Amino acid sequence: MKIIIAGALTLAVFVALHIPILKKRRGIVLAFYAVAMILFFGIYNFRTLGNIIKMYHPTNQSMYQPEFLEGGEFPDPFLKELLKGKTVYTPDDSLLDTFGFENYDENGDYWLYHYYHAVNMWSFLELAKADVIKDTALNDTLLTDEQRSYFSDLGRANDMLRYIFPLSPYSDEWGNGFYPYWFYSTFIGDSRVYLCTEGLTDAKELIVLWQHEDFHDTDSYYIAPKDYYDTVISK
Repeated sequence: MKIIIAGALTLAVFVALHIPILKKRRGIVLAFYAVAMILFFGIYNFRTLGNIIKMYHPTNQSMYQPEFLEGGEFPDPFLKELLKGKTVYTPDDSLLDTFGFENYDENGDYWLYHYYHAVNMWSFLELAKADVIKDTALNDTLLTDEQRSYFSDLGRANDMLRYIFPLSPYSDEWGNGFYPYWFYSTFIGDSRVYLCTEGLTDAKELIVLWQHEDFHDTDSYYIAPKDYYDTVISK
């Protein structure tokens, strides 16, 4: 309908410019045409705003739709809002000093795992404007099945982390967009984000843990209010 009306208006102006009396007033006719088109598209777009699909575009991320979160997919748009301005305590267990393997280590992890482990999550937290505190007391924390029951599954973490990868400090030849995309999209297992919602509304301090899953190179991420974690989960 929009194209039909715009086309009809254009045709009417084209015809009008061939009428001798209006041809002498060419400027007025074209000004009328411009104003009419602006008003028409302005009114049309305003009336149809409710039909436009809303999109999310977090910094340095790809585009997302609201139903992704409802379906448990791509939790980073939500996390970006949750983490903003929060103080976040994490383990301080980067494995960057263990470079040197060409393939797999004794645990079955690809050498690249020792590059991205922890470092990319710190980059993501900082990009979300969280104040990151690396706490060695959290190193080697392994949640039990009972402790993990306090957390709800938000969805896959692979997508948000593969876009963070190029922000990490390593600058060798493979430090580009394609290799980390393959690594997170295809190679590693199902990394997921889990959230404890108890006490979350007023929480200013959070705990973010990463826990190695059974599949090679795979970490899942657990987020909880620090007070609730200290008083309930970790007891």
